[in-house]
Amino acid sequence: MMSFNRAMIIMAFFMATLLSSCSYFIDMMGDPSYDVVDINEDSFGIYFSHNVNGETHPCGCRHFPLGGLAQVAGLFAAQEKKEPMVYVDSGDTLFASASLPKTLDKSKSFNALGLAKHLSEVGLRYWTPGDQDFAKGLEFLKRVTVETKINILLSNLKDSKTLPHKELVTFEKGPHKIFMLGFINPNVLASQYKELFLSYEEAMKKSLVTLKEKGYDSNNKFHRLVIMSHAGMGPDEKLARDFPIIDWIIGAHTMNFLRFANEEGKTKIVQVLSRNHYMGHISFSMKGDKSKDSYQIHEIRDELKDELKPNPFLAKIDKHKEELAKVQKIEQSEMSSEELGKIRYATASSCVECHQKQADFWQGTAHSIAYYTLLTAKEENNLACVKCHSLGLDETKGFQKVSDILEFDEPHYGYFRETPKNEVTEKYWSELKDAFGPVKSVRDLASSKRKKLSNIWFKHDSTYKVNRNFANVQCLNCHSQHDNHPFEQMDPPMPKESKMALMTQKCLTCHDSDQSPQWYQKQDNGLPGAVDQEKLGTMIKKVACPASEE
Repeated sequence: MMSFNRAMIIMAFFMATLLSSCSYFIDMMGDPSYDVVDINEDSFGIYFSHNVNGETHPCGCRHFPLGGLAQVAGLFAAQEKKEPMVYVDSGDTLFASASLPKTLDKSKSFNALGLAKHLSEVGLRYWTPGDQDFAKGLEFLKRVTVETKINILLSNLKDSKTLPHKELVTFEKGPHKIFMLGFINPNVLASQYKELFLSYEEAMKKSLVTLKEKGYDSNNKFHRLVIMSHAGMGPDEKLARDFPIIDWIIGAHTMNFLRFANEEGKTKIVQVLSRNHYMGHISFSMKGDKSKDSYQIHEIRDELKDELKPNPFLAKIDKHKEELAKVQKIEQSEMSSEELGKIRYATASSCVECHQKQADFWQGTAHSIAYYTLLTAKEENNLACVKCHSLGLDETKGFQKVSDILEFDEPHYGYFRETPKNEVTEKYWSELKDAFGPVKSVRDLASSKRKKLSNIWFKHDSTYKVNRNFANVQCLNCHSQHDNHPFEQMDPPMPKESKMALMTQKCLTCHDSDQSPQWYQKQDNGLPGAVDQEKLGTMIKKVACPASEE
């Protein structure tokens, strides 16, 4: 049996190792709903995100990718050398919406829990959930607290037993004290959760009593009051007016992008948009009074991942994507295709028979092999991505799940007689990748190279006897036609202006301000504004097929 002294030595070594790896120490010996964090340096940073919307890594088709947990980890590795810090989040983190489609419940839940675990590993310590985070209910939120090191920070729960949580966190060094509360506005929640929370006004009055008990003095120039708020800009501004003693409000919900703090009286309100594309950073001076505190944002560029070498999150995210793809496959295998109509979209292979001139042009564009971007990024089972890289997802004339993106000539699927369709499909994609070889970016390829790859794809379809291939952005993504075309024409012909308006609408469905920010005018606050019509016109011309000969 281990002696008492030896056990104490090992415990002391363990604690010393633990503390030496941290920038601060949390006093866990008192009230479990109240954390005290000791700061050792002359400055301290609160880094914050919100509206992450379930994203673990940048979408593989963005022009200028921002965000990603590996990149955030790189930022923190660099910043921790400058000052001790804590990472917090003010909600709408795990899911992209407040309700989950039953057909996607498994994959969205798997992704959310994986994201929470990775955020915890990156360093997320305090989290005020938003309305979207309640998409799987209270039990899921409890599971997050059990399986991660993330503490839910909520100061307006009516019943403290509803969720494991912290009501107040204080960061301290000498006379300096930073008090942090977390509120969610009941009005943004689904009806079954509204009654669990006090209003902001009630919660602040209650919290002021607690703050006073814990030593907060609003007249002390070394004391700061920080609110993590999930309510939106309007309610945050009202909160600041009603309680002018608040120094900082870290907001969320409305996804405002504030390069500079929005000042309401003496209160500074900050938000940094969504998906970890930017990280907010409040720096607190532990030498001067709170007038020396400052705010900045960090753009989460891809090269930040190299600040941490080796960066373990690159492998972690790859593994997460692989495991998520397996869940998505199983999930989609359980989907029904009964909603598909008898009349189906004509895919590109049927169009090129009569429109060779247009086909030659289209094959030189990135649209013609757009689905390959998803294969490269290992996102081919992500329906949110597939939607904009294919024709007809979730439409009766198209397909409902990725396994139906190819229609083979029944019953023998080309030269694979008696072979199950799933095996044929796997072989199809495997051989296509081999035929394409390494392709880093579809957009960066020369037009001649894209055309060559598109022809390889057509030949591959012919070999496998593919009747319809809904992959890639095709003719009917942009054009409209009669179901019996070419034997029936659209009647009456659509005016040119109407055609352009419809084309524009279709383009902007996928090329939104998140995916293609360069298509939009930039506002004074840095956010994309209205569509840049000149840029839009240029981009449409780039992909517009040559006119048909009369």
